Amino acid sequence: MSKRLNIILCAALATSSFAVEKRKIDFVVGVDGDFKAALAAAGSSGASAAKQFIIFLPDGEYELTKLTADSHGKTTVSASYVSIIGQSLEKTVISNKTDTESIGHTATLYFPKNNGMYLQDITLQNKSTFCGSSACRQVALQQNEGDKYVYKNVRLLSGQDTYYTKKGRTYWEGGEIDGTVDFICGGGDVFFEGTKLVMTRNGGYITASQSNTDWGYVFNNTTINVSNSSYNGTFYLGRSWARAKTVFLNTKMVAQPTAEGWGPDMNSAPAVFGEYNSKDGNGNAVNTSQRKTYFNGGKDGSTATTLKTVWSASDAAKYTLANVLGGSDNWDPTKLTAQAGTPKIEQQGAEIAWSDDNNARAWVVFVNGKYKANVVVPSFSLDGIAEGSKITVRAANSMGGLGASSNEVTTVEANATYYKVTIGEAIGGTVISNIAGDKVMEGKKATFTAQPFAGWTFAGWTFDAGSGPNIAGLGLDGSSATLEITAECDIGLTPSFEAKGTTKFQAETGIIENAINESTNAGFAGTGYINFGTGTSSVKVPVYAEAAGEYKLTMTYANGSGNARNLSFKTDRSDAQEMAFDATTNWTTYEKKEATVKLPEGASYITFSIVGGNDGPNLDQLELTLVKADEIPDWIITAEPRMQITPTTHVRLFSPTGKLLRESTGKALNTAGLPRGVYLLQTREGSRSVQKTIRIE
Repeated sequence: MSKRLNIILCAALATSSFAVEKRKIDFVVGVDGDFKAALAAAGSSGASAAKQFIIFLPDGEYELTKLTADSHGKTTVSASYVSIIGQSLEKTVISNKTDTESIGHTATLYFPKNNGMYLQDITLQNKSTFCGSSACRQVALQQNEGDKYVYKNVRLLSGQDTYYTKKGRTYWEGGEIDGTVDFICGGGDVFFEGTKLVMTRNGGYITASQSNTDWGYVFNNTTINVSNSSYNGTFYLGRSWARAKTVFLNTKMVAQPTAEGWGPDMNSAPAVFGEYNSKDGNGNAVNTSQRKTYFNGGKDGSTATTLKTVWSASDAAKYTLANVLGGSDNWDPTKLTAQAGTPKIEQQGAEIAWSDDNNARAWVVFVNGKYKANVVVPSFSLDGIAEGSKITVRAANSMGGLGASSNEVTTVEANATYYKVTIGEAIGGTVISNIAGDKVMEGKKATFTAQPFAGWTFAGWTFDAGSGPNIAGLGLDGSSATLEITAECDIGLTPSFEAKGTTKFQAETGIIENAINESTNAGFAGTGYINFGTGTSSVKVPVYAEAAGEYKLTMTYANGSGNARNLSFKTDRSDAQEMAFDATTNWTTYEKKEATVKLPEGASYITFSIVGGNDGPNLDQLELTLVKADEIPDWIITAEPRMQITPTTHVRLFSPTGKLLRESTGKALNTAGLPRGVYLLQTREGSRSVQKTIRIE
């Protein structure tokens, strides 16, 4: 009976099974590139509600007018599920200047149709003073459509129309908005919690609502102030742009509006103007006895109405966050703004260490107040950090927002030995570890967990030559997905993964270059498909073959472009082939193309690339059907492939528990008579020792 020996393959990425998945910050501006590069990376990242793309900006001013803006000075951010995180509200500033005035052409940042946007600890400032004949509209933030916008501790600075909204649900927590006229204007349902509103002129209007939704603008626990004391008592809470809905609840009025509170209507009378429990800066009730109640409708007198504008507790009771923003999906944005815990750090030898936090996505390390690194394990190596440096750490929540700073530690000299950590690359899974980078301090317990992708299973560990730790010597189980090794020397290890019984593989699980993991066009299998880009665009899709040989490759795709689009594809055993993928009825119509490829036994990649820099079809799923398997001879266990057996080569075979089963010197070992399963193969040539995990079937 023939037996096949499968050398366990290798692995190398990182994920987590924690409450919040451990993932590094995706793009640090000034380290990974400029803000233009950050937006491009976000656009091609395949970001989704489950995979938020995080952009971090260290303190500094980022002037966009000549970098990302159009001819008027407006920068458009098209990608959804993107977080833009600053180091601090006061010192991280994104700014622009414009050559015109309008809502549509001047925004410092413009979100046209985005979902799941999150901003924290940052200032957006439109510095333009350009005015037209009757207006000086200079927008700092414009959001037209989309849903679920979240702004935590964000400051907007401009004059007229500082913040424009149109549709969707938005949540503000803290932060500040400054302006002169209608500086919060538009539609949608927006809930402001604890936001500071600053009037910067005499006789201005805070809001100009144009409501097309159920709730409009709801301000709760906000503070109203002025930039100059002479403006106190001259401004208005708002005016009706069209059927306005604006409510102020529990407001602290350090500066107060005019006695009537609400200004004259523009295009129509308001639908809802309400105020409840307003207090002055000392906590005393504001006199609201003269608040305006009749509204003439402005340009549309037919809408004239009388409203109750000073409310009781029962009037205000329904304006809760859950009612205003919950919607049919019970959205609770406070789950997104909740901050991870504050780390308590200390120096341990040549490392800064702190306790793990299941609610932290990553930690950002600052040296002398400046960004240094972000890590996904609760430690940071001081290798290369000068003695006397001041270290602080902040935890990032699931959206990338940074919590409070840790205590500050001033580094002292530490003599410590470090060992190299090498994790080999594998197909079909990832490795999570408590080790950051490629070094580990002597005596530290290093943990490695092999985690397979969906449809794959863990198959065993292999230790590299010269790595020191080995399963037989340490009593470790090579079939256990988690290894704990106390660092005493260099550590080199690789896990392997299998996908036995699986014939269908999803393109979106591959390694993507300049393409998008997308799920916009329905009808796909799995969780999405690959939307290729232009120029250079490819995806390496992991597949598994039970036997080496020739396979029929069935590719499911969509091509709603109206014209055929080409892709090139190759395997480890087949040269590149080019194929035209005919147009389909639309982008939600999926069809199949077939080809023949040769594959090695076990895990490998099929690489798909666009041709001639031109866009390709959307690639959904691959299916493999064996056509003809290679002839399989009896396998004989030999030394590690890079070694040749000599008369002095010592070959030994162990059970997973370390029991010696067979050994030989100067010749190979045959597997005859051994049951199926995982074994440990060790070869020694002089001082060089190599250990491999093998599977016999």
